[in-house]
Amino acid sequence: MVSSKTYLPADKVNSLRDLITQIDQAYWRDRSTHKPNLGIDGSIGRYYSCGHISCPEPIRKKIDAIAPALAPYELEDWAINWMPKGGFIPPHIDNEGYLAFAVLSLQSDSGAFIWYRDNQLTQPVEIPDQAGQLITLDNITTIHSVATALTDRYTLIFLYK
Repeated sequence: MVSSKTYLPADKVNSLRDLITQIDQAYWRDRSTHKPNLGIDGSIGRYYSCGHISCPEPIRKKIDAIAPALAPYELEDWAINWMPKGGFIPPHIDNEGYLAFAVLSLQSDSGAFIWYRDNQLTQPVEIPDQAGQLITLDNITTIHSVATALTDRYTLIFLYK
C-alpha cells in the first residue's frame, strides 16, 4: 500500500534542506555509475545519494532524530537523494533486500513520486512533491519512479526491514 501524509512542518524541512544543500560534492555518489538503480527496461536514471555513514555528523544526527517509525518494520538505513534539474529515476522495483521504504520531500513543486497501480506502467499515480510530506510504500515489489525534476530536488529515503 502507498500512503502520503504531512509529517514535518515547513520551517523544520526548510532548515534541514538548507543544511543538506551545503554538503560538499565529495559526499555525493553518482547513482548512474555507483550501484545504479536500473529501470525495468534497463535504463539508468540521473541522481546522487549521500548515505547515512558518509553524511556529515551534524546532519546525520538531525536526520536520525526525525526518522519515521513504520510498524511493523524496523528502520535499517536511510539516504539523502539529490536530483539536479532534469534528473529522474525510471520505473523500477527496488532489489536491495528492504521490505518497505518512506520518502520525505524536502521542498514543494520540484517533481513527483510515481507509483504504478497493479504494477501496470499504464496506470501511473503521481504524488507531487510537498515540503514535509512523507510517502510510505510497504510493498517493496511495487513499481515506482521519480518524474523529471523541475528544480534541484532533495528527498530523504528511509529503508525498513
